[in-house]
Amino acid sequence: MVLHDELGRFAKCFLLAPVLAAFLNFSTTWAEENLSISVPRVEKAIVDQRVYRDSENGCGPACLLNLLKFSSERYQGAYQGLLGRTEEARMRYVIDRYFRNRRSEVVPGQKRWGVHGVVSEDLVAGLNELLAENDIEAFRGAYLDRRKDEPDEEMIERVHRLFERSIENGVAPILSLRSFRVTEGENGEPGWQSGHHHNVVVVGISPIREGLGFTAEVLDSWGGVRNHLLIHREPGQQPFRALKGTEDFGRWLTGSPFLEVVAPGMTSLRPRDLKWSERLVVTANYAIGDF
Repeated sequence: MVLHDELGRFAKCFLLAPVLAAFLNFSTTWAEENLSISVPRVEKAIVDQRVYRDSENGCGPACLLNLLKFSSERYQGAYQGLLGRTEEARMRYVIDRYFRNRRSEVVPGQKRWGVHGVVSEDLVAGLNELLAENDIEAFRGAYLDRRKDEPDEEMIERVHRLFERSIENGVAPILSLRSFRVTEGENGEPGWQSGHHHNVVVVGISPIREGLGFTAEVLDSWGGVRNHLLIHREPGQQPFRALKGTEDFGRWLTGSPFLEVVAPGMTSLRPRDLKWSERLVVTANYAIGDF
């Protein structure tokens, strides 16, 4: 199985033996056997962001559609009410109505839809406008950064609880993943740079394992496939820097500000020009849901 081969290579690199061992042992019936909570499993086509040919950065609007499509019936009704007979038409309608011509909540003087797609705060704003039109209560959006002096285990439990609460409420939450790379800067000092950003929809989670992390089954809009992630904090890991917000209006946080993510099946998070000697950290950055 290709997934097992890929995860085996990651296990050697990350040295997170107890949790990765459990992750590696998942069979093809992973979802049914290992999830502690999930939205009802339905056989529907996952929206593939690539149907929107005007931009390859449509993961946000595609995840909005997948959230509606795979959550409980009231949200499926909102999905069915969107204009368009195809996923491409629905994507175009959502982008044009809620993002392209509406003012950004983050970037002064800019629209929500830009060359890099939609930032997380604008994604939840557009989604909540769509929900309001369908008489559905607004969702919350939250950065998943560490609180002041928050221990690793408490941080893991808090993030796990957010996903659990949303799924219990019938909403498959959106998870924003962001990668960061370290390169050699001036005077040989390490310099951190933003890598790539990608959204997925979480449809199920496992219990927390060994106090170190948990697994998640997600809908990946790049290709319209189901994928699996390990969301964790690696003991003894060197600290890293990560951006909370946008490059122009966000803050770089130090220490180990977000939980890390092992996502071997999601190559879109890895910069094409990344050298083998450069460190890449993928983080669980932001979540949108009913929590």
